[in-house]
Amino acid sequence: MGTDEQQPKKASVGEKIKQLPSLIKRFWKEPLRNDRYLNLKEVLSLGGSAMGVSTIVCIVSSLLTASQISEVYGIDVIHGPYICLAASLLGLIIQPFFSKLLQNTHTRFGRYKPYIFLMAPIFAGLAIAATWQPQNLDENARVIYAYCICIPTLVMWNLFNNTFQMMPGVVTPNQQERTDAWAPIGLLVGFAPTIMNVIIGPIRSHFLSLGQEYMAYRYMGLICSVVGILLVMLLVKVKERVIITNSNNENVGVIEGLKMVLKNKPLIIFTLALILGCMRSTIEIDAQIMGKLRYATDIETGLTVFSSLTLITGFAVTPNMILLPLLTRKFNNRTIVMFWSFLNFLGYIILAVVGVQNIPQGTVSAVVLTLLRYIALFNGITSLQPLMLSEISDYQQVMTGKRLEGFIQMFAYTLVLVFTNIGYVVMAYVKQAMGYQPANYFNVTTVSDELMNTAINYYNVAFYVSAISAALMCLMMLFYKLDKKKHAEIVEELRRRSLAEGHGELAIEPAGNEEVPAGVDTDAGEYQQEMMLAANVSKENPAGGADNPFEESGAAADGGTDVPESDGGTDNTAEESSSEGEDTGNN
Repeated sequence: MGTDEQQPKKASVGEKIKQLPSLIKRFWKEPLRNDRYLNLKEVLSLGGSAMGVSTIVCIVSSLLTASQISEVYGIDVIHGPYICLAASLLGLIIQPFFSKLLQNTHTRFGRYKPYIFLMAPIFAGLAIAATWQPQNLDENARVIYAYCICIPTLVMWNLFNNTFQMMPGVVTPNQQERTDAWAPIGLLVGFAPTIMNVIIGPIRSHFLSLGQEYMAYRYMGLICSVVGILLVMLLVKVKERVIITNSNNENVGVIEGLKMVLKNKPLIIFTLALILGCMRSTIEIDAQIMGKLRYATDIETGLTVFSSLTLITGFAVTPNMILLPLLTRKFNNRTIVMFWSFLNFLGYIILAVVGVQNIPQGTVSAVVLTLLRYIALFNGITSLQPLMLSEISDYQQVMTGKRLEGFIQMFAYTLVLVFTNIGYVVMAYVKQAMGYQPANYFNVTTVSDELMNTAINYYNVAFYVSAISAALMCLMMLFYKLDKKKHAEIVEELRRRSLAEGHGELAIEPAGNEEVPAGVDTDAGEYQQEMMLAANVSKENPAGGADNPFEESGAAADGGTDVPESDGGTDNTAEESSSEGEDTGNN
């Protein structure tokens, strides 16, 4: 027999192109592979909703920073960091109770989507109020307004954004699929603030010439909030696929949940690394002021140039988002984060050593500062962090029988934010001591040489702080040991325990004994094979490590898996929540 009969020839490029339309048509309704769960419609819907979240979040994050609050509200520099710190402390108090609420929520729409839909309009309304900035108020009234509006806005911002960041861990139980889907979505998440910065620069410059710079934020706040809510609603087309277990459906108390996650060593180390690196972007909260002062000889032009160049610095994450699926296949998460942290350190330490005053004002500053800031911002930690936390949740499940994503988020996001804002309070006192008041650079077309020199001196200090923080984060990640091999062992252990409990035998029908809707292709032959495999494994080899069959359902119980401590068993049956009222049979 010839080799041509034994080994079929690979399809040519032309044949692949011809097959592409039918491939896309099939991918629109069902996954491309049997071990995948997401179809193209869900991936695009998840990406669109991520764009919506980012659109609302970015208008708030561009305005309500430790530095910008003081600038745009025209209040003392110390108030901005205090507002951010108060919001993060309040969030730290609320987060454990919110995490308990999430853990104990079981709806047919899933665990996280109901809260995302509920918080979206509230957050958007607060964003509009925060960007409105009432005029003709004295300083005391502006301070009161800033505290009363900005604190709840920031609290809601963190709850809303952090809840959405849990979605990558529950849309599919396949970790590599999480990365493959979330990496391009990360491009969309980074796309919104970049485009907003490009647009808002000329708008601010226009209103600045009219002496009404505050109007730029009013327009952008309203537009971004409305567009953001509409895009967030696309999440209704996305299903939560979770690994259900009996004990994971049990209620968890706040103290109990905190005790459980404190035993999670990878979480603690990663949290410490994030805390040490929380000041690595110190200079970036004043980057816009630096840009309008140094990128041109006049402020209006400098502001326009800076906004235009955010297309470059804003897309520093783009190569990493494109390469993230490849990077996660070739390297461990620790290596990737350390590489990004080193680049963060390198870009800022060069600028700190050279000194802003030694870079000529105008085109030279625009080129040099943009290039080195691009190197420093060359990372995709925003997209990788949710994926790392999903692995940490798997580790948590093996240890305690519950994933506890909400409690894990409290450490990796909320607690880190508290330390970040404490650092910004310290930097606010540094600003005060140096005489640097951001409000002095708002709604003005010229500044004195004294104010320019004061700003330059502070920027040099901020570059050093950013570089040192990035270096400390890089060093701390040396102790992070949860690599790909260990995570694969965790997943196999969860599958083994699930099959040992016999849950795999239920994988051919939706949870809740619901019938598969008519017209939905369930691929009965494949389901029967999985049923027989699960039955044979559970009867003949209860501790065996066979592939785990997943169940899709219209009633999601939670966002993860459960491993009871008493007998080490889990129910690794993937339950899927559907707001569309049908089971797509993605297995």
